[in-house]
Amino acid sequence: MKKILCALVCLIFVYTNNAQIKNYNLNAMISTEYAFASTAAGIGTRDAFLKFVADDGIIFRPNAVNGKTFLSNAPKRPGLLSWYPTYAGISRDGDMGFTTGPADFRKDKDSSAIWFGNFSTVWQRQSNGEFKFVIDMGNSNSKPTEQYVPLKYEMIDSNSSSLRKGVKRIKSDELFNNDKALTMIISKMGVASTYKKFINEESRLLRDEFYPIVGPSAITDYLSKKSGIYTFNPIGGKISSSKDIGFTYGELTISDAENNNGKYNYMHIWKKEGKRWIIIIDVANKLETK
Repeated sequence: MKKILCALVCLIFVYTNNAQIKNYNLNAMISTEYAFASTAAGIGTRDAFLKFVADDGIIFRPNAVNGKTFLSNAPKRPGLLSWYPTYAGISRDGDMGFTTGPADFRKDKDSSAIWFGNFSTVWQRQSNGEFKFVIDMGNSNSKPTEQYVPLKYEMIDSNSSSLRKGVKRIKSDELFNNDKALTMIISKMGVASTYKKFINEESRLLRDEFYPIVGPSAITDYLSKKSGIYTFNPIGGKISSSKDIGFTYGELTISDAENNNGKYNYMHIWKKEGKRWIIIIDVANKLETK
């Protein structure tokens, strides 16, 4: 009996400690997102991005490029980009997570916004415990007709070094296979029927000229109006050490019945739900043809 009680206490301790680590890092990540936006308001967008991007972080200008390299060589431009998170999630081990929400741009802090959109960012905890973003992508849309609710957070007061331990780098081959599976299944079942197998109530699509399309019903309705062959060509990505959160990015080609090919950048943020992978956020931006 004593052995059983001891094992039970140990199990509860491990579960509680893991939950604390995850909760701490979720709050730390959300806090970092707000600090990122605040820094942009203070020192400008380019310099803020340079401060918060990981060494291997990806941005789209318009194709995928190393953010630190691109921004270091880019001139500082006037204007204020503002944003805040409305939805976020993090891996079981607390080393990788994502944020998304509305954004706008204005010529200066006293001007009205002249551009609106939504962002989606993946964050990874670095070896020093800080969160840096490893990919950032978004879309544009018209001025929102409603005010989105900013995500709240509470920082946990803890000095435990275990909450800020280093991260492992794991290849995302499993997620590459998910993108390839999407291509194969869409060719047989169509895009709407295929996506129904890879989404849940949390899932959202970000598309230019549309507000976030959230949940199976809205996503299926949107995709049911789409046709053609979708070919996902993953270029890169990462997966968390607990292998339950990750992302892929690359080029998407959509070929319609008239043999017109549309080229897009895409990003998928994946979340493990039981034994299956769910697309939590799907972003696709069309590449302008020359």
